[in-house]
Amino acid sequence: MVLNGRDQFVGSNGGALQHALLDDSRRSHLDLRILSSNRTPSGVDVTFSLKQPVAKPLDIIAVLTDDADRSNVLRGENGERLLQHVSVARSLSRAATVKGDSEQSVHLPLPDGLEADSNSGHHLILFTQEPNQGAILRAATVPF
Repeated sequence: MVLNGRDQFVGSNGGALQHALLDDSRRSHLDLRILSSNRTPSGVDVTFSLKQPVAKPLDIIAVLTDDADRSNVLRGENGERLLQHVSVARSLSRAATVKGDSEQSVHLPLPDGLEADSNSGHHLILFTQEPNQGAILRAATVPF
């Protein structure tokens, strides 16, 4: 289990979880919010805000997902089976780099095979990450 991108431990270790939660409650936290998200024929327009207790550069990473999908497996141990999947990431990209409190709008293009006007479920996930693939500090999600 990973708690807020900082503490890592075996998920069944209740003592480690309690300790990590206590440590985490003493830290200052970022406030990442998705203020709006609108589907367009070419992608998703998103406006987000970030408030940080300490102004340092952070990457905003965007993930567009399918809520559900399935695949036909032809060979191997799952050969001739239809597998069900949830929360399938279809694209992952750096949407912005911010420093300090910020409110921004960005356009996220749709990946091939993900149609914006489809009624099947999709989610937008934003998360903050220290530059160069550092710790993930906060996440927010909304359907689109």
